Amino acid sequence: MIASGEPSAEPSGETPSSNNEQPSDARVKELALETVGYLRERDLGSLITLIDPDKGVRFSPYPHVNVDTDLVFKPDEFPTFKDMNKLKWGEADGSGDPIELTFRDYYEQFVYTKDFADAPQANVNRIAGTGNALFNVPEVYPGATYVEFYFPGFDKELNGMDWQSLVLVFTPAGDDWHLAGIVHGQWTI
Repeated sequence: MIASGEPSAEPSGETPSSNNEQPSDARVKELALETVGYLRERDLGSLITLIDPDKGVRFSPYPHVNVDTDLVFKPDEFPTFKDMNKLKWGEADGSGDPIELTFRDYYEQFVYTKDFADAPQANVNRIAGTGNALFNVPEVYPGATYVEFYFPGFDKELNGMDWQSLVLVFTPAGDDWHLAGIVHGQWTI
């Protein structure tokens, strides 16, 4: 669990393989790269093929996954970019105001906010982006493997406090994996 108030000082670049890396980690990283490509292209048809038909995929606007308020969609009920219904996705960090957005607006503000397919880091089961929000994915998804696509920051004057990440969570499904969570990360108050 990570609850540091300081941005990570991890070096830029691909996370090296460790001696502890499991063969399943390589498969999940491959799936995560495929998934982030679908997100980049806004290819929801391909994306939903990765989702467990019974459990669905949870969208979390912040690194702290809230099982009570985060929205979960099964493949057959997945929203589209044309859907104009506003949904309540949780509460805004700092203000506590409800996050009430269409799927398109949520996607642009809390999913693909940067070109994560070109992120300088793709970390398997390790988080580089930390802030005040407690990262609780391992507790919410026991047995899952997650991949963080991480940008350490964009404005040098902010000293990394403008970092952003996208965490894709995969749960075991027989001999393969299903996409179970899409978690957005950024500095929080």
